[in-house]
Amino acid sequence: SGIWAIGLWSVGVPPAGLSRAGLPFGLVRRELACEGYPIELRCPGSDVVMVENANYGRTDDKICDADPFQMENVQCYLPDAFKIMAQRCNNRTQCVVVAGSDAFPDPCPGTYKYLEVQYDCVPYSDTGEVSPHT
Repeated sequence: SGIWAIGLWSVGVPPAGLSRAGLPFGLVRRELACEGYPIELRCPGSDVVMVENANYGRTDDKICDADPFQMENVQCYLPDAFKIMAQRCNNRTQCVVVAGSDAFPDPCPGTYKYLEVQYDCVPYSDTGEVSPHT
């Protein structure tokens, strides 16, 4: 059915080797949003988001096209992106986060960044909640 196609590829360019066709359960989903745009993580039914990996920055010189000088730095990482996305999205059926300075500190001023998130959809469990590390 069509539920797999909803929101899987924000930029419409699946990575090599992955098609836009249906995804089996348990396969990590990938979302990407350019700076200034929202990213939406969504799970079917009562399944909830479990963030596996996230980066806000730039590691590729082709994604999210901009002026060339804003794309030169491809070593831009924000280690806290994972923690921020997990706090906002884990154990929810869906969440929306804007890729920008309201949610994330700027790891490389002057570079046009994007937010990339990999996540699983897992059955919700009252006992299996992930508590944020303090």
